[in-house]
Parts: sequence; structure tokens; C-alpha cells
Amino acid sequence: MKRFGRILLSSMVVFAEDLSNIRLLDGINQMQRSIELAKEKKVDQADPYHFEKARANKEVAYILASGMDEVGSKLFMVKSFSSLSKALSGREELDEISFVKAGSLSTIDVESLNSKLSYVRENRGLNCAPVELARAEAFYEALSYELSKPEPNPTNLVDFYNKAFADLGLAIEKVNVAKEGRLECYTGKAYVPEQAKAELQTKQEEIAQPTPEAPKPREEPLKVSARVHFDFNKHSIKREYIPLLNEVVKVLKENPNVRVRIEGYTDDVGSKAYNDKLALSRAKAVKDYLVKAGISEDRIEVVGFGKERYIADNKTPIGRFTNRRADFIVIQVPGQ
Repeated sequence: MKRFGRILLSSMVVFAEDLSNIRLLDGINQMQRSIELAKEKKVDQADPYHFEKARANKEVAYILASGMDEVGSKLFMVKSFSSLSKALSGREELDEISFVKAGSLSTIDVESLNSKLSYVRENRGLNCAPVELARAEAFYEALSYELSKPEPNPTNLVDFYNKAFADLGLAIEKVNVAKEGRLECYTGKAYVPEQAKAELQTKQEEIAQPTPEAPKPREEPLKVSARVHFDFNKHSIKREYIPLLNEVVKVLKENPNVRVRIEGYTDDVGSKAYNDKLALSRAKAVKDYLVKAGISEDRIEVVGFGKERYIADNKTPIGRFTNRRADFIVIQVPGQ
């Protein structure tokens, strides 16, 4: 990693020194190679904020180059290399940013954008939504650059504004979910209710009481607030839910007679057939994690419900995110 860092920093120096002569296409290609090499070295995992900002700045550079803005394109090439350098140096902190002053343009609402950006930066956006925040800031700075011109490109103004606005919307959604759910990225520690294991033990004792007839297996929600949410069209487990799943593993190991069913769900976007498959994939992803952590596979059932059993309104981003989930249902069989 250190050797790669030296290579990248050296290329940055050469790039900056030759800024007046470098061909735009060569510069963009060089950026792309550096970004790909950084990803191979897992820089995107070590510092997703600066890595994603490097990618977004490269995107801005390409847009400006397409519009024959040579100076602006080279400016954002340098920004891209700078972001990669920060990622390599381990500077996991917010970049400084200058807020745009509201003007008289009717096509964009700068004040609203400023408000959203401030909110995300002040509410743990770096931890809870680093990728979305990084992209939003890159396009925000591109908007600021365009507004600084004597004659801004109206197409670029709207494009950069819309991109920043969309990414800030996603970032706010994630921050709010983290805040309301007391997720680790927001609080700094995993949230596990103190009474979780006590309630589970009580339920277990109730079911273990002898009865005249053989009762059917009972199903109750797992008392560990065990609900996992997913990004749009994804079934991979988000990093902030790992501590919660680890607590589920702990409870299951301490209660060997407990079996669980994992139910996967989606929002209402897309066809029923596709969402049924995606819902099942989400349930299976959670099961795979539990099995790798040492829980016997025969103690876990999975099912996908897709476009049904919503727990929130699908008309809003936060509602759709809430519906994209995997729930745990405990199946406790007496006599086991």
C-alpha cells in the first residue's frame, strides 16, 4: 500500500507540473487507471468517502471536457488525484467546503442545497453515508465552479445541481434511518436492548411448560430488534448491521432450542417476479452470515415475500428503504 501511495503521489506531482500541456483524454485515462489500481488495493473500503469523491471528480472532469472546458476539466482531474491521495494517507475526515451564495437563478434552489448539505455533514454523514456525501460534495463543487464563470453553462448548472440534490437525498435518507434506529454509524456503538436476552429466555420458559396436547411450533419476533435493511436493488449486508447480526448469533448460540425463519422483503419498485427473487436473496444473505458465524444451517429457514407486507409508505425514499428489509421470526419447538 505504501509503495502504491508513492507511485500515485509521484504521478500527481508530474500531472500537476504538466497541467498546461497534458491532453484531456490522457489525463482522464490516467485518472481512471489510478482509481482502478486504488480499488485493487481496497482503498475504497478503507476510505469510501475520499475514494468515491475521486470517482465523482473524474466524472465531473469528463463532463467539462465534453463541453470543451479545458481549464475546468483539468481542475477536477487534480481534485480527483487529491482525493485519492487523502484516501491513501488515511485521512478519514470531512473535506473543507465553501458554500455557494444564493443567486438570482430561477432554475436552481441553492439555499435548499446548502441546507441539505449542512445537515448531512453535521449529522454523521461521513460515517453513515460516505459514498453519497462524497458524490454530492463533488457535484456541489462543480456547481460552484460553473456559477463562478461570467457565463455559466445552463446545461451543466442543471446537471450538477440535480446530481448533488439526488445524492444528498439518499444521504439524508441513510442518516435519518441511522439516527432513528440508533445504528452504530450514528451513535458510535452497537444498539442492543438490555432486556433482549431476558425476554427471549422468558418466552422459552413459557413454551417449555408441559401441555396435554402436542402444541404447534410458536412464532414470535426475535427479541433483539433484529431487522436488517438493504440498499435499492441490493442484497448484500450493510456494514452497520454487522454488530446487530453478531448479537443475534450470540443469542442463538445461548439458546440451542431456538430456530429462526428469516423473511426477506422489497419495496414496490419493479416486477413481482423480480422482487420475489430479490427478497429471497436478501433472506439467504442473512442466513449465510449466521451459518458462517457458527449457527447450524438446519436451524434457519428462509422465505422471500417480495412486493407485499409493507411496513411503510412506498411513496417516499425513507418509506421504501424501510420496506427493503429482512425480519427474524423465532420458531421455538417445545421439547427440543
